[in-house]
Amino acid sequence: MKMCIVATRGDHTSLVNLLSTVMAGAVSEMSVRVLLRDEAVVMVTRERILRPVLSPLLAMDQGLPARLEEAGLCDLPALFRKARAMGDVRFMACSSSLAIAGILPEELIGEIDEVRGLTSFLLEEISGADILLSF
Repeated sequence: MKMCIVATRGDHTSLVNLLSTVMAGAVSEMSVRVLLRDEAVVMVTRERILRPVLSPLLAMDQGLPARLEEAGLCDLPALFRKARAMGDVRFMACSSSLAIAGILPEELIGEIDEVRGLTSFLLEEISGADILLSF
């Protein structure tokens, strides 16, 4: 089976939920392909990945950062690596989102496998997917 995910949201908990879903697919022996766009692609730069952004609602919970740390959910690069190590997982950054945000491919964290256009992702990945999700 193959699961494809288009991720646009860049807040920390959305990325944690994305990575949890990727890991669930990988341990279920699915091929998992993720296209990061918009806010999500901005957050997977080396400059931003270690500075979590919480949604306005969750930012009001002053105890949340400590609970995320306690649960091992603060180190997003480590979670990306863990997800990739679990199986057939590939993370891609959308080329048009990079251009709009003014981000160069070399600014991305090393856990991003490639830069790919949305059309290519649609034609080559989603067309053969059994499951399609969006975050």
